[in-house]
Amino acid sequence: MPLQTGLAFHRKRQTLENLTLERPQNLQSFYEAVEDALKKIENHLRYVELEYYGVERSPDEEIKAWLPALTTVMGHAKTGILVSKQQLKDVFDLYDRSIGDPTMIVKLDKEAVQTTLEVISKVELYIRHKFENIINGILLVTSYMKKYCLSFSGISGDVYLETATNYEKQRRELADAIQINLDDIPVMMDKFENDGIRLTELGSVPRRIAERLECGHVPFLVMFAGACENIRNACIGVRKWIQADDGYSTFIQFDITDLEKKKETDSKLLRDLQVKVSHLDHRLKVCKREIQECVGELKRVAAKEKSLKKHEEQLKTDLREIVMELEMKERQREDTLHESSVLTHKEREQLEKLTSEIEHMRLKKPVLERKADDLKRKLEFMKFRRELKSKRETQLQEVKEELREAKRELRRTESECERLERNIIKLREIHRFKTSPEVLKKLFYNMPLTHKGTGAGGGKKKKGVVIVIPDLPFADSDKLEKATRVTATLIDKDWIPLYRTLPFHPPRGEENLRVDIDDITNTFLRDTLEVHAKQALYRWRRMHTRASVDDLKKALTAIKRKDIADKVDEELSKKRAVKPKTSSAVKFPKVLVQTQQVRVRHSLSNPIK
Repeated sequence: MPLQTGLAFHRKRQTLENLTLERPQNLQSFYEAVEDALKKIENHLRYVELEYYGVERSPDEEIKAWLPALTTVMGHAKTGILVSKQQLKDVFDLYDRSIGDPTMIVKLDKEAVQTTLEVISKVELYIRHKFENIINGILLVTSYMKKYCLSFSGISGDVYLETATNYEKQRRELADAIQINLDDIPVMMDKFENDGIRLTELGSVPRRIAERLECGHVPFLVMFAGACENIRNACIGVRKWIQADDGYSTFIQFDITDLEKKKETDSKLLRDLQVKVSHLDHRLKVCKREIQECVGELKRVAAKEKSLKKHEEQLKTDLREIVMELEMKERQREDTLHESSVLTHKEREQLEKLTSEIEHMRLKKPVLERKADDLKRKLEFMKFRRELKSKRETQLQEVKEELREAKRELRRTESECERLERNIIKLREIHRFKTSPEVLKKLFYNMPLTHKGTGAGGGKKKKGVVIVIPDLPFADSDKLEKATRVTATLIDKDWIPLYRTLPFHPPRGEENLRVDIDDITNTFLRDTLEVHAKQALYRWRRMHTRASVDDLKKALTAIKRKDIADKVDEELSKKRAVKPKTSSAVKFPKVLVQTQQVRVRHSLSNPIK
């Protein structure tokens, strides 16, 4: 048969059975395959219901036909409500003894007991065996959902990644809800056979049937209806999961657009803050320079200030004395002129001398006033410089505080821009993983999703070398990845016999194994043995389409390195605690998981619009 071409691969319609041997063409093709599988499961369920109730009878008619016999047997057992098979044990034992001894006289309605045994056997047969294939089919669907419908995120993270973390929570809750509905089917029968089951522990559909037919005292009659409801709830849960996964990449793209707009706004704010900080820094330098100038001038005149003040006081005293003496001499001259009209020679000489002294004082007074004014200006200048220095110091403190706040805001904005950039890169990576068919291929072959050159640190990528970046949010959840890391760290020089012992599908052959070992040794000649071991294990995972932790542990045990296998088990058994976080981003359709007894039927019973 000729090999299938790529065009033929993408043209054909895939089914769930095909996904065991080939990767999904794309997510839409996978969704269609899951929907086809769900329709087959629902058709199978309808066939089982038809087989259980019969073609000619409705569920109500079937239950009504059994009620009289059950009521009679419950009367024999003296019980008003039948919650456990153990309540009828004495009646059944007495019936068995009477069948073995025809002469035994018993007060039993044997036909009613026989009908009751048939009803219980029928319910047990259908719940324990008829649902087995249906449950396995849904489990197969959910296993593929867990493999391909990923969020590529953890349940906690940055607030800007809330869409991713919310979807991861949603897919885990949906998976748990589906599993609870499936596990509840055999549990119902176990409870009826042992501890007992009550109507309140069943779903809404069986409760409505029991209320309508007034058979709430015999809850096991509606257990089959409850099991059917659980199957339908599980199918609804799978469809909600598909619906959420289908819109996930769109919501991620919306987040990327919003974050890019916010980044643009914050980048503009960052540039404005940088200009503001530069301007404030210039003002700070100007204030410091003016303060230094004032301090220098004050230092230069500080030594003269005391003498200037003393000189000023002396000038003020001299001025007061001159003014007083001048007034006194002028008054004396006026008195001399008024006292006699004719002056003697001696009096004229005294008057001339007095006039001369007055003129001298009048000339001396402006000189002293100018000196006093000059000293006053010097002292006022020194006072002005002190006030200017004090004012500039106040301004300096204000500018320092403003600059400190601006730098603080600048650092916050820079940190926010870096945070936005990191989250945009993370969201773009998630979007690429959700929209690239190549990722489905890697998931199918259990290959690492990233290469050495795609990490945040960059670096040159070696040809043919695949390296997993350990800080991806989904890498830690990969058990095989953890086992690979532990083994590579501890295996040392035994990596070569380990590589020869590991299974390969399709088989590699001894010559290919030798070529692989030589290639790793030569390519990473200068690296450590741990790097050699990592490359060998990554190559094994790439070449072996069915690589698993069990294969790795078996190979380790075969080369007598069970200590590493034990270390792998110890590492895988560790559970990382995750702190719950409230979120307010995009919400997906949610299945509410109630208690183990009440289950999740109410939330899943509403059909998807």
